[in-house]
Amino acid sequence: MPDGGVVLGLDRVWCHEITTPNAILDAQGRGVDVVFDPNKIKAMIDHVNPAKDTASAVQGKIIRDWSKKHGIEFLDVGRNGICHAIIPEKGWIRPGEVGIMGDSHTCTHGAFCALAAGVGTTDLENGIITGLWICPPQKVIRVNFVGTLPANVYSKDLILTLINRIGVKGAANAVLEFGGSVIEGMSMEARMPISNMAVEAGATSGMMMVDQTTINYMKSLSPNQNIDWKRWNSDEGAVYDQVVEIDVSEMVPVITDNYSPGDVVPVSKMAGKPVDQVYIGSCTNGRLEDLRIAEAVFRLKGGKVADGVRCIVVPATQHIYEMALKRGLLETFVKAGCFVSGPNCGACLGMSCGVIAPGEVCVSTTNRNFPGRMGESGMVHLVSPATAAYTAINGVVSEPSVSLCKDVADEIGGVSSWGQTCGSDWKDIPSQKPDYSNLLHLFSVGEVKDFSGSVFYLPDANVDTDQIIPAKYLNETRKSEFGKHCLEDSSVSPEDKPKLFSSQILVAGENFGTGSSREHAPWALEGAGIRCVIAPSFARIFYNSMFANGLLCVVMPKNHINVLFASKLRSVNIDWENGAVKWAGEDCGWKFELSDHQKEQIRNGGSVGVMVKLAARLQKAGVI
Repeated sequence: MPDGGVVLGLDRVWCHEITTPNAILDAQGRGVDVVFDPNKIKAMIDHVNPAKDTASAVQGKIIRDWSKKHGIEFLDVGRNGICHAIIPEKGWIRPGEVGIMGDSHTCTHGAFCALAAGVGTTDLENGIITGLWICPPQKVIRVNFVGTLPANVYSKDLILTLINRIGVKGAANAVLEFGGSVIEGMSMEARMPISNMAVEAGATSGMMMVDQTTINYMKSLSPNQNIDWKRWNSDEGAVYDQVVEIDVSEMVPVITDNYSPGDVVPVSKMAGKPVDQVYIGSCTNGRLEDLRIAEAVFRLKGGKVADGVRCIVVPATQHIYEMALKRGLLETFVKAGCFVSGPNCGACLGMSCGVIAPGEVCVSTTNRNFPGRMGESGMVHLVSPATAAYTAINGVVSEPSVSLCKDVADEIGGVSSWGQTCGSDWKDIPSQKPDYSNLLHLFSVGEVKDFSGSVFYLPDANVDTDQIIPAKYLNETRKSEFGKHCLEDSSVSPEDKPKLFSSQILVAGENFGTGSSREHAPWALEGAGIRCVIAPSFARIFYNSMFANGLLCVVMPKNHINVLFASKLRSVNIDWENGAVKWAGEDCGWKFELSDHQKEQIRNGGSVGVMVKLAARLQKAGVI
């Protein structure tokens, strides 16, 4: 691409019931309900498992019927799990592959030396139809963890420490490449929490190089394979845009404070703070090794969950649940007074199975602590499984000691691949690519949106997708409904809501749209009448999703933004074709640049037709 973006052919497209149904419905509405290759698409129920209400049941039915229609391998209730745990467990990712999913934590699978990234629903739809993804230009940041890892410091402590050091947008439009002696000494299960939370630093993916641990994992899925996986590793002497080195030798267990994964303090600094709930699970720390660590803490301490505290344990997949059951882990948890759930994303995003009440405090092994993330006006503190279990026993935030964690390591046997994989017996089906040229007649240049208009001012930085559209509305499949709840969990007061709903432009602080990949955020903004967002910086997925819907993002320096905040101009003129924002006369404003691809998306009312046109051209040239 002229702007440095790269058109990539996809080896994997993964789908779940929260972000995929809207892609399915949109494709069906356009008359392009086709898939580029059913063998490369995998689908599952994972976020709400099983359905909690009619709306989530409808979402499940949409993806279930669609998978059956196209012959796509689908993991239904009872055979499923959280996507980022079950994908590697089934062997649905391999070194050197490129994969996308409508889920920001898809970066997890970079632990297998793959380029795996979260995308919005429209980019997911494009991937399903064409097998193509346009990856924006990327920097590469190398992160070396070196030194001797203290026994009570785990993967979660490492990634939280990194995010604290470089910031929540420190890896924006970059791939984090993790390495160093500490990573080399970890199991695959211990590595994945680190790559999982790369997105919390703004990264597109979090990759690790292939070593013998990776190879052993791949062989557990297919013992007879003989593949040179290391050929995908970075070249010796590779030059990076930035190198970060962290000596872990003096590191201590850490915990998040306030409402950002970047607000991190030692657990000892918060020790003694009362908690209402402890949550052990999620795509970050619900794997078997995580459960073994937490179980060993309970067992070695002879511990029960403290009075007045709820402890919820969620194995990340059905297979992990089975292994934990066979090995007696679940018995320990139940006898300790924990509630053990089947696999689901549930409370992590405040949808079910452990949502907290206003004012309550939860110590959690999940990946986000944004405002309202696990429940309206609650507080979430992110920690490792060992810290979570020890906190549950004591009823207050508590740091597990080095000696306790040495005993835990002895109990679980150190680095192990015990029960990590189960593979898949799915047999590929014959398939043929759609004829994209025949689909072009379904698309035409639509009416281009007018981005000029009234302005609403939101000076907050790091406004995340949970604030733009709360997760409790994510089981809605009608786009028209999201606008009613736009910025419901943000700092926008009820008195200011009428101004928001009568505006066409939103001016906001830096890193706007951070967090989840959910395209529900742009849909909510458009539903509220907002067609353009102006901010100093944007989260990658949100930024791309705006253009994918024919909407506009304008990156403007802070000093110009501050002028707008100070003046509170009621209206602003935007000439998107010439890249100009103007206010208070011809001499005041800002020039910005859009790529040809972004302009084409605006002219076409979004990216689906643009990507089908690209696929037709590449198919005619024999490239795909």
